[in-house]
Amino acid sequence: MGVASSEQRMAPSGGGFRYAVPRLPRPLAKRGRLLERLDSQVPLVVVRGPVGIGKTTLVAQWIACLPDVADAAWVTLDRDARSADDLWEEVHQALAVTGVLASDADDIGARLAIRRALHAWAAPVILVVEAYERVHGDEAHREIAEMLRQCPNLRVIACTRDDGRLREACRQQGVESDVIDVRDLLLTREETHALFESFGLALPPARLADLHRETGGWPAILWTIGNALAHEPSPWTLPVDEVVRHHAHEWVRSEVLPALAPLASTERVFRMTVPARLDDEVARFVNGGDDPRPVLDCLVSHGLLVSTPTAPTPTYVWPRLVRSALLSLFVSERPQVVRRLDSELADWFRAHGDHAHALAHALAADDLDRAHETVEEGWLSLLAVDQDGLEAFFTRLPAADLPQRPKLRAIHELVESLRGDGAAASEGPVLLGRTELELIGRSSDPRCALDDGLLSLLSLRRHGDLGQARDIAVRLTSIAAAARGASSDHVGDLLCPVFKETGILHLVAGETRAAKEALTWAYETASSSRIPGAARDVSAALALTLAVDGDVAEAEAWIAQHAKLSETSLDAEAPSEQDVSTAMALVGVERLDRRLVKEALERGLRPPEASNELWFHELYARGQVALLWGDRIGMLHRIAAERSRRGRRVVAGSLAEAVVAAVEVDLLISLQCASRASGLLASIESDHPIVDLARARLALVVGDHRTAQRIAGSRRWDDRCSSRVRTDLNLTYTAAVLAGGDEGEALADFGRALSMADGGIYRPFAMIPRDLLTAAAGQLPTLATVVAALDDAHVRDVLPRQLEIVELTPREEVVLAEIATGRTIDDIAQTLHVSVNTIKSQTRSLYRKLGVRSRDEAVHAAAIRGMLDPSR
Repeated sequence: MGVASSEQRMAPSGGGFRYAVPRLPRPLAKRGRLLERLDSQVPLVVVRGPVGIGKTTLVAQWIACLPDVADAAWVTLDRDARSADDLWEEVHQALAVTGVLASDADDIGARLAIRRALHAWAAPVILVVEAYERVHGDEAHREIAEMLRQCPNLRVIACTRDDGRLREACRQQGVESDVIDVRDLLLTREETHALFESFGLALPPARLADLHRETGGWPAILWTIGNALAHEPSPWTLPVDEVVRHHAHEWVRSEVLPALAPLASTERVFRMTVPARLDDEVARFVNGGDDPRPVLDCLVSHGLLVSTPTAPTPTYVWPRLVRSALLSLFVSERPQVVRRLDSELADWFRAHGDHAHALAHALAADDLDRAHETVEEGWLSLLAVDQDGLEAFFTRLPAADLPQRPKLRAIHELVESLRGDGAAASEGPVLLGRTELELIGRSSDPRCALDDGLLSLLSLRRHGDLGQARDIAVRLTSIAAAARGASSDHVGDLLCPVFKETGILHLVAGETRAAKEALTWAYETASSSRIPGAARDVSAALALTLAVDGDVAEAEAWIAQHAKLSETSLDAEAPSEQDVSTAMALVGVERLDRRLVKEALERGLRPPEASNELWFHELYARGQVALLWGDRIGMLHRIAAERSRRGRRVVAGSLAEAVVAAVEVDLLISLQCASRASGLLASIESDHPIVDLARARLALVVGDHRTAQRIAGSRRWDDRCSSRVRTDLNLTYTAAVLAGGDEGEALADFGRALSMADGGIYRPFAMIPRDLLTAAAGQLPTLATVVAALDDAHVRDVLPRQLEIVELTPREEVVLAEIATGRTIDDIAQTLHVSVNTIKSQTRSLYRKLGVRSRDEAVHAAAIRGMLDPSR
C-alpha cells in the first residue's frame, strides 16, 4: 500500500510539506461525532469554516486513524489554481507521493493519468485538498464531480474557508456530498471538558459553562487557553471572561493578523470591525468612500467574514470572538478614532432608517444626546426589533432626564410594559397629558402627528383608557387614509403601524368588524413599513380577528398566509406567533380538531410574565378545550390564577372581563355549579353580548326558558356581537324554544343552522344540552350527522339540564361554611356570638333550601352546587 502507517502519514508542521499530512497538535479534542461523519462513504465531504476553526486538525486526526486498507493523499494549495489543469497537476503530485500513480505519467495528461490509476488501484483512495478556496473556475469543480462519478473508489475531502460551488457541481452530476461547517466544528461543552482534561485541568461545571459561553466553542482559542493554563501553577485565578479575552487577543495577533498581511498594516481591517452590520454600503462608508471590495474579498477568503444569504443584499457577519478581539485591539490603540467612527455610524444608520444599529453605535460612542434623538425618532421600530437596546439606553439615561421629556417617558413606559412589568402600565397618570393629546392631528406635519399620535394611542391602550385611545385612533386613521390616498412617501412607513395598532385597539375592545377593516389596510401598506416582518405580524392579527369573529374559512386563509411569510423569517419567537397560535386553536375548536388545537396551544406557550394585550382570547380557547374534552376543574383554577396575577389590569366593564367571566360561567354550569355561576354573573359589570350569552345559557339549564329566549333573542343583532357569539345566541334561543315546547319553530331554526355543519363547524352545537339536540335530530334527520360528529370527536356533554339555583342569605352562607368544617352547633354559636337556637333555626332553613335532612347531606349538596369555597 502507498501509506504504511499513521506515523508515516504525518509530517512536521513547519516544513512546508505541500503533499504531506500536517502534524497534529497535542493534546487533541475528542471529535467522535465528526470522525463518524468522515467515516461515511459519501464521495465528497466539504469541511468549511474560517481560520482557527479546526478544519485541518480534524481531517488530519481522521487520517491518522484510517485503516491500512485505505490510501490517503494530501495536497495543500499554497497558490491559486486558476484552471482545472493547475488543480490536476497538484493532485497528480499528491497521488505520486502516496504511490497511487507513477510520477512519470505526465505525458498523457494529469487528469487522464489519475483516472486510469484510480481504475487500476484496488484499494479505496482518500484525496484531501486543503485551502480549496484557491480553486477558481467552474470547470475544475465540474471535473472533480465527474472524477468522483467515474471512480467509485475515490473520496474527496475539501477543506475550505467559504465555498459551496463544488457541492453544487456534484449535485448536478448526481454525486452525493456532505458538509461539515462552522456550527459542526465548534466544540460542544462535553468536547471542551474532555480537551481540558487532556491538558490536566480540572473544570468545574459552572466554570465550564462560562468558558464555553465566552468562547462559543471556538477550537483554536480553547486550545490556546488550555495550553497556556496547563503551564500556570494557579490557572483559574482570573475571571473566565478575562482569560478568554486575553488569549483571544493573543491568538488574533499571532494567527489572524499575519494571515491578513499586508492589509493588517492599515486601519482598514480594524475599521471593518466597528459596524454592527456590515454590507457593501456600510463598508464603503467605513472605508472613507474608497472601494472596500479588496478588504472584503480578503476577509471573506480567509473565512473571517461570512455572508448571510437570507439578507436582500450581500451582508456579512464576523465570528464573535474574532470581531471582539480585533475591535478591542483597535479601541486600545485608537480609542478616539473608534468613538468618532461610532458617532458617524450612528448618524449614517439613522439617516438610512436603521434605528437599531444607530442606537447601538450612539451608545458605543457614549453619546446620549444622539441616542436620545434616535430613540424619539425610531421608537416604533426599536420596540419591534431592539427592546434590549432601548432598555440599555434607559438604564444609562440619568433618572432626572425623564420627567423633562414626556415622549421619552411614554416610550420608557411601553418598554417596561412589553418586558412584562404590567404594574408600570396600570399605575400612575397617562404620561402624555390632555394638552399633548389634543395637539395630535392638528400638527402641520403629518409625520409628526402620526408618530406622536401612535405613541399616545399605545400609551392610552396600555392604561386601559380605550375611550380616549379610540378618539386618537379616529384622528390617526383620517390622517393615514388621506396620506395613503395622496401616495405620500413622507409618511409611508408609518401607515402600516398606524392601521395595525388601530386594528388591535378595536380587537381589544371586541369590535371585530372595525378591526378587520383597519388590519386589512395595514396589510395593504405593509410593504412600505420599516419594521421587519410587518406583513407577517399583520397577517397573524387578521387571523386572530377572524377566528375570534367566527369566520373560520377566512381565518384559515390568513393562518396559511402567515406560515408562508414566516418561511423567510429568522425570528422564530416573533410576537405574532402567539396571535396565530391562538387563532389556530380557535379554528381547531370550531372544527372539533383536537390535534390542531393541541399543536396550536403547545406552540403558543409563553412565559407567564410575557406581555400580550390579547391574552384573554387564548384563555378563552383553553376554556373551550376544557369544556369539550379537558379538565374543567383545572381550568377554573387556571382562570383564578390569571385573575390573581393580572389584578387591576382586568378593567371592570372591559372585553377581557366579559370573556373571562363568560368562559368561567360555562365551566361552572358544566360542573352543575349553577349557584356559583349565578353569583359570578351578578358581580360582573359588563353588558357585552358574550356575558348575556352566559346568562341565557344559565337560564336555559335551570329551566327558565322564557328568560333564556328573551336574553338570547334581544342581543342577536347587536352591533358589538361577533358572528361567533351571534351563532351561539341563535342556537341557545332555538334550544330554549324547543325546551319550551315549540317544536316547529325550533326545527326550522335548527335547519337554518345546519349550513355551519356543512362547512365543518360543529362546536356551536356542542354548547346546547345534548338531550335537546338528540331529540331534535329524531325529527330532523340531517341534524343526526351533527350528533354523530360530536360523538366521533368524543365531545362530552357540556350543558346539563334542570339545574337548581339555591340562593342563601349571607348568614346562611356563613353557617354552611361553618358546618362544613365539622364543628358542633355549640362551637359555631360561640364563634358567631349568637345563641344555639339561632344557629339551629338557620340550619333548618339551610336544609330546607338544599332539600336535605342532615349535615352530611347539606355539605354534599352544597359541594355539588359549587357553594363551598374549595380553598377552605
